[in-house]
Amino acid sequence: MPSPYLLAGIGAFVVLVTYGLPLLLAEYFPWRSLWKQRYGRPTPTTKSYAGRTALITGANGAFGSRAARMFATRDIGTLVLADVRNCSPLKSEIEKELKEAGKPVPKILVWQIDMMTFDGCRLVEQKARKELKTLDHVLLAAGILAFNRRESPEGWEHSIQVNFLSTALISLLLLPLLKSSPSNPNPPCLTFVTSFGLYPAAPTMGVPKTGSYLKKMSNNKDGLAQGHQYGRSKGLLLYFARELAARVTAAGKNVTINSADPGSSWTPLTNAGKEMLIPRLLTNFSARDPQFGAAVLVNGASAGKEGHGQIMQDYDTADYPPFMLRKSGQNAQKLVWKETREEFEAKAPEVKAAYALLGDN
Repeated sequence: MPSPYLLAGIGAFVVLVTYGLPLLLAEYFPWRSLWKQRYGRPTPTTKSYAGRTALITGANGAFGSRAARMFATRDIGTLVLADVRNCSPLKSEIEKELKEAGKPVPKILVWQIDMMTFDGCRLVEQKARKELKTLDHVLLAAGILAFNRRESPEGWEHSIQVNFLSTALISLLLLPLLKSSPSNPNPPCLTFVTSFGLYPAAPTMGVPKTGSYLKKMSNNKDGLAQGHQYGRSKGLLLYFARELAARVTAAGKNVTINSADPGSSWTPLTNAGKEMLIPRLLTNFSARDPQFGAAVLVNGASAGKEGHGQIMQDYDTADYPPFMLRKSGQNAQKLVWKETREEFEAKAPEVKAAYALLGDN
């Protein structure tokens, strides 16, 4: 007869596998969603963007450049390519491809911006105010992935600076300028880019008992902590995006704010992880051609009211990560909003117009 200890051990193992493992995976490794993305083949759902204006940050990146081409081949009226690197070669390529295909060539503006500084973000707002009459679609696709810690001129770890703070600041500075063209049946849409990478970073995103939450996220060291910085920066951005969407709703503004998850791809951004076992395994698990991720981003930035406050993923919406749904996550979100506002108002006072628009005085 089997030992009662053996039976108890088997029972405990069954319970762990049946209940504990799914909970653990849902918290830190949403494999079902990743596997679905691996085989997803989304394409842009909007047939024509005639007469509209789209702005893309990170336009030279793997996703941003493909998204730019998708807008361009679907009759976009004005296309803004913004990046730290000069987008003039990309502009020339798009124009050449369209002419060869016998398609209309849009007005393409090239804005070179440095998102390591808040002044670079303010330049986006200044150019948009001066050069754009309408602004239908904003895709904030700029981002960096770095395994060695550096600080921005603003004093923040550079992943936190570019992926979170500068992206958030641009969104607020552009908020008062969002306006649909007459040909656009939907409200203007602003889309942030999110990532699976925030899931494994979740255990490192707890709020400190004292001191600044953002400073805690920024004041890391090289090694394991820096390895999580991309995910942590995306976690902070998703907190911010969800809070911004909620405040836009509360203020009664006819604007769509959402996030889009392009899934995993091997790109110049992620290639830095190819020589590292864990990043390589995680990316390979769900990697697909970047064109499909770009299509997700274009669809996200083209969403109507139904996409407001959502995470767009292929043709569906995804749930927010479990740690963000708990009371502690809701508290962290409010703290992110508060500390971010303090930083922005101190260094980019123009942002006060956006807070006033939201009734956040």
